[in-house]
Amino acid sequence: MGWETFCGVCRSRSGFTTVIDVACVLETGGCDVHRGFLMQGNRMLRAGAASALSLSLCVSVASAAPPAAQPGVGLGSARSSAMTDNDHEMRIEPLQDNQMQAAAALGLTTTPQITPWEQITIHRGDTLSGALARIGLGSSTWRPLLSLQDTRALRHLRPGDTLNIRKTPTGQLAELRYKLDSVRTLTVNRDGDRLQAAIAHVPTQTREITASGTVQGSLAHSLADKGVPSRVADDMARIYRYRHDLRQLHKGDQFSVIYQATYANGEEVGIGPVVAASITSDHKIYRAFRAKGADGKYAYFDGAGHSFKPAFTRKPVAYTRISSPFNLHRMNPVTHHIRPHKGVDMAAPIGAPIHAAADGVVKYSGWMHGYGRLVELKNMDGYSTRYAHMHRIQSGLHVGEHVTKGQVIGYVGESGEATGPHLHFEIRRYGVAHNPLTIKLPNGRNLPKTRLAAYKRRIQPLIARLSPAPTTLLAKTASTPANGSACLGRNGFRNTLSEGNGSDNGILCLVRSPSVRA
Repeated sequence: MGWETFCGVCRSRSGFTTVIDVACVLETGGCDVHRGFLMQGNRMLRAGAASALSLSLCVSVASAAPPAAQPGVGLGSARSSAMTDNDHEMRIEPLQDNQMQAAAALGLTTTPQITPWEQITIHRGDTLSGALARIGLGSSTWRPLLSLQDTRALRHLRPGDTLNIRKTPTGQLAELRYKLDSVRTLTVNRDGDRLQAAIAHVPTQTREITASGTVQGSLAHSLADKGVPSRVADDMARIYRYRHDLRQLHKGDQFSVIYQATYANGEEVGIGPVVAASITSDHKIYRAFRAKGADGKYAYFDGAGHSFKPAFTRKPVAYTRISSPFNLHRMNPVTHHIRPHKGVDMAAPIGAPIHAAADGVVKYSGWMHGYGRLVELKNMDGYSTRYAHMHRIQSGLHVGEHVTKGQVIGYVGESGEATGPHLHFEIRRYGVAHNPLTIKLPNGRNLPKTRLAAYKRRIQPLIARLSPAPTTLLAKTASTPANGSACLGRNGFRNTLSEGNGSDNGILCLVRSPSVRA
């Protein structure tokens, strides 16, 4: 496009053709020569605002597409020859509206500016469509938004969540930010007519945190006093469930725990698993270490590699009560004959899921007289389990199929000889029935012998971190700092003076190491 056309545009917006004609005559310089003729423009500008609009248009368009300079056209010479004492330069800023109109007339492209950030807070009952509608975004926005792979979290917004949004000047979604958790943020950006989504991750670091102390009430409260998150206390209760009842700990018992924590930007953003733990109670130490078992899954083992978790559960269904106990001389409530009751009846609602008590192979699946619908599993080391009076056996459960502990194998009913909905549960050893509530059950799978040596080497540093220093005699004087010193407590174990359990009167403190059972 030539400068004649450009000047026509300027001329159409202003009646002051003198300045325009100067720009058009100096075609090679365009309006860039405004420094040389602004003195004349200044006088015209005093006549009205229309000339300012014209000059602004000239300056903005010339700035958008200046032609190449030619020799002989010097801005400095044009300025010096036209200046007088009464003239001065004026700085005229191009108007955004004029820029866009002139650019449209000249066929130039512009980048529209997006709006400032708007924040939407999700209320109870809100959906994404309803939340977006509050700021004027309709189905043309949320439908393509939800079709993106990484935006599935937007289908499950929770009260209190916030969406940060910017729009284009035409009212379309330009950007969206949604914080998924402390380290992940969903980002959506417009690329032409398409939306693109991605999940940004904040760099994190994982650290191992060690905490130890003396039980002063419950273990949960004692851990909390040390700044240990409640999740760690819950994990320890699950880990020790079959080894030592942590609810029975007494004042003065000792605990130590090593757990993982995740940090981002120096702040704790997540709690990982317990790496190792130690409980000292009744003159014994119970240690647990996290390691991969023979099946490749993480579990907890003691120092000898024995599993902390039993191979069986005594509660394959969430029952409300034991409606009939194990009794080899019970009168059958249906036939009224004395007949051994070789299991326990666990009353539960019809349809309650029944879980496999241990890993095993299906030995029987179907109807058996008296038992009704029955599943029998062949388990480890000569053990077998029976589940009777089912309402329905899990579909696809056939003889010879392998099942895992906790897998649903059927649903509570009252089939066969039953007076109400319940699960009849049996545990047998080499075919002989035993009381499922009292029989001594084997532990879960221990670590393979081929891995024991490496396992014991790996846990040695953890034992050192869990255990107190093997000091046998400590002398404490008035000038010795209390922190880190230790004395003999009432229970015969090491007590840390910084926790307020020792003596501060300068006496000698003898520390006796308790017996250890790993």
